[in-house]
Amino acid sequence: MNLSQLKYFVEVSKSLNISATARKLHVSQPAISRSLRELEAELGVKLLTQQGRKLILTSQGSFFYSAAEQFLTQLLDASDNVQKIQPANDNQITIKMQQTTPLLVPFIRLIKDQLPGIVIHIIQSDLKNGEQHFDFQLVPAPVANQANDLLIEEEVCLAVCKGTYRKSSIAQRELNDLPLLQLDESPFAEMVKSYLNAQGIHPHYLLRSGDRSLLLHLVEEGYGGCLVPKLSWGSLIDHHKVDLLRIGTRGFQRHIYLSYPLGPRTKTQQTVRNLLLNYCQQL
Repeated sequence: MNLSQLKYFVEVSKSLNISATARKLHVSQPAISRSLRELEAELGVKLLTQQGRKLILTSQGSFFYSAAEQFLTQLLDASDNVQKIQPANDNQITIKMQQTTPLLVPFIRLIKDQLPGIVIHIIQSDLKNGEQHFDFQLVPAPVANQANDLLIEEEVCLAVCKGTYRKSSIAQRELNDLPLLQLDESPFAEMVKSYLNAQGIHPHYLLRSGDRSLLLHLVEEGYGGCLVPKLSWGSLIDHHKVDLLRIGTRGFQRHIYLSYPLGPRTKTQQTVRNLLLNYCQQL
């Protein structure tokens, strides 16, 4: 069954005249007759019948005509309205994240600078947002059944007060002997915890806070060290007051992915994706 068959059937049902329908649609009579026979064969019922010299709808034909006409009308309305709906939706972007990040502000500024007039919505997955629509989400690992682009691969370093150590790295085991400041519960904090546990490291924490700036200010004053992601916290770190030490000989890496639903993307969605990827490549 296809749209042409439905269209021919609906028009013939209105006029009850194949010749008149052929002239109206600029189609040959044999083509319309063949289409009707194929439609009836597929449905397994007789839709139209000849009564004398007149063409009439059967009871099944009357029922199918009502349904087919309604379907074609709705399809035509949808086709007319879809272009009106798309620009409004295409002028909005929703970004979902598990935890806020210092990158959020430059991301928003970048998007608004390149796409004036765009509306950006921010939702957080650990709040009660239900299954709210989103265009992108920032996650620490790829999400199943979604497209995933590696946004950032960055080193996690030990931030210490400037001049505390005259070296560029610190052995993993030395973390056991240091007073540390810890970011409050978050995907990053969980990743750090898993990494340290896997290395058999159980540091002594002095303080836990969700305020990144507070933690770094305490580091500047020499109250302890703090494990920090080098790139995404870069705008918060004062390198005149803080040294970043590599952890171990190979360092400690973390990832941030830009994840989004599979399927066709709007022009705005594709533009935002490219903007964020290009920005992070330059960090």
